[in-house]
Amino acid sequence: MREIDVTAAGAAGAVVDALAGDAVMVQMPTVFVLLAPPNSAGVRWLDRTKARQPHKNYGTALGDLGRFHAMAASGALPPELSSADSLTRLTGAFIRFSVAPDEFNSPMVRNGTHQGLLLEGPHRELFRAIEAGLEGVVEPALVGGHRFAAPLCTSANISGHPDGSITDWERAREFGRARNVPLVVRCEPAAGLSGSYPIFWLRRDEIRLERDGPRMAELRASLPQRLFAASAAATP
Repeated sequence: MREIDVTAAGAAGAVVDALAGDAVMVQMPTVFVLLAPPNSAGVRWLDRTKARQPHKNYGTALGDLGRFHAMAASGALPPELSSADSLTRLTGAFIRFSVAPDEFNSPMVRNGTHQGLLLEGPHRELFRAIEAGLEGVVEPALVGGHRFAAPLCTSANISGHPDGSITDWERAREFGRARNVPLVVRCEPAAGLSGSYPIFWLRRDEIRLERDGPRMAELRASLPQRLFAASAAATP
């Protein structure tokens, strides 16, 4: 398994090249993830590497936030978060919203919704370059007809493993070698933070917290509190 640093000049090219034939592993600041092309082959590679059952859904690692925002269905976002720029308040989280009719499902869409992970710094730059490099291999049918080239993104672990997401290098290296991952992108971990990123589901007039994760309280505090009140009121 080849290693390369996220800040290395050739990191994006190495990842795009590797994604032509398999999934790759990336060390995020708080967790290790797998990336794959947003097409049927990429889905198969992730399913195989994670020993995951078929017909599951995968999110993406966002590079071009404007293209992600452009997929939002009419009325899918609350007014306070209706622009691409406003979504940067959710940096450090998966952002989920409707991109297709509720009845639409695919490996990238669950009940009409898709979720993308928004980071900043060298990872965002890496994902921008990867997205540009994958433009020619997208399958619009997987995401409700949208041409969206952000790479598929999921936790780097065996599906359902009792130890959960991989956050340390020793486990990641063992996993990568055991699953024949060809490339891993390394970075310095965030001090005092670990675990999979939180998921915020944006709806027309509410935000639902779908998964806890690093900096959840800080992220929630930065968002319009009325939207959480609406969500709480809707909970039985």
